[in-house]
Amino acid sequence: MKVVGITNLFPDVTRPGLAPFNKQQILHLAALHELRLIVPVPWTRYATLALSGRKPAPPEECRDLVTVRYPPYFYTPGIMRRFYGAFYERSIAPLFERLIRADRPDVVYATWAYPDCYAAALLAGRHDIPFVARVHGSDINEYMQYPDRRSRILDAMRRAREIVSVSAALRKRLGAEGVDAGKIHVIYNGVDRGLFRPFDRVAARRELHLDESKRIVLYAGNFEPVKGIDLLIEAFGRLETGAELHVIGDGPERRRLAGLARALPPGKSVLFHGRIPHRLMGTWLNASDLFCLPSLAEGTPNVVLEALACRTPVVAADTGGIPEVVPAGSGILFRRGDAGALAAALGEALAREWDRERIECPAGSWAENARKLGAVLLRAAGSRDGTRQGRS
Repeated sequence: MKVVGITNLFPDVTRPGLAPFNKQQILHLAALHELRLIVPVPWTRYATLALSGRKPAPPEECRDLVTVRYPPYFYTPGIMRRFYGAFYERSIAPLFERLIRADRPDVVYATWAYPDCYAAALLAGRHDIPFVARVHGSDINEYMQYPDRRSRILDAMRRAREIVSVSAALRKRLGAEGVDAGKIHVIYNGVDRGLFRPFDRVAARRELHLDESKRIVLYAGNFEPVKGIDLLIEAFGRLETGAELHVIGDGPERRRLAGLARALPPGKSVLFHGRIPHRLMGTWLNASDLFCLPSLAEGTPNVVLEALACRTPVVAADTGGIPEVVPAGSGILFRRGDAGALAAALGEALAREWDRERIECPAGSWAENARKLGAVLLRAAGSRDGTRQGRS
């Protein structure tokens, strides 16, 4: 089967750590089907790279596995946001049309609801090619709050022949908006079981040069308001149990969060580590007593699945697809946005003797994920001529 993929969530040599979950799925999909990938790059970033003599190109480990193009796309920074989807579509249309003429693909696959899926729906429709959308969480839970984006997202979802959702909660949300739930397929993200597996906590701490006697609470992710890290710092400040909070990641909230941490009472230790290579996350998860995700909105975050694969208990907000994957024996859920409830959950989790053998991860491997996705793409491709099979 021939597939043209469109996504902004794929790394290049200048951002090798971007969206490891999407990278894993795409590389495993490319091992099964003939995939051509379009990764649009904002023109502002493209220009900045060009001034320093650089340009986007596939990371070395991807070059022999998938064909990737990085076209610049035009937009108006900070204004005219309602037109971003149209800007995106027109910017990549020439490359898309060249690929259509050269490869005659069976299906178009786009990940991230807006502008990616919206643009893909327009382009695929213009050439009468079946289109499959994938939604992640924030692209629905956050973006649907804005009327202009909401209307374009729903337009794309209705145009899609099939939709892949990372959680049943997202499927329910789209169904409530009038999207045909029968074409929405819930496929949890995969987990790299080579990186994310349980091993000795003491050995993990020694590898990371962490104090073996401390209780460690870990957060890893982007520093954005929706992630609720300020809530976590506030709740951590209320804990009576001695512990350290280790924070991995970066983003626009970094300075404010550092200021909140400095304002905590003496003895409340919050350590910021910046971004780390994804290959080290398994060690960090094994070294920690708890992983905490205090988000205000989510899909089914991969970091939670990875923590569970390491058999590290999870404290997380009861939002999105998280309740689907964190049963009572694997963690504690708290009411999202409630610092008091989070502090209580952290205290209870730190006091509990967890049976790591009972902690379960519902996600399969990335190879399994790609096979399930491939089946959905084949279903869509087959519908082009009235059959239920695609060309292989």
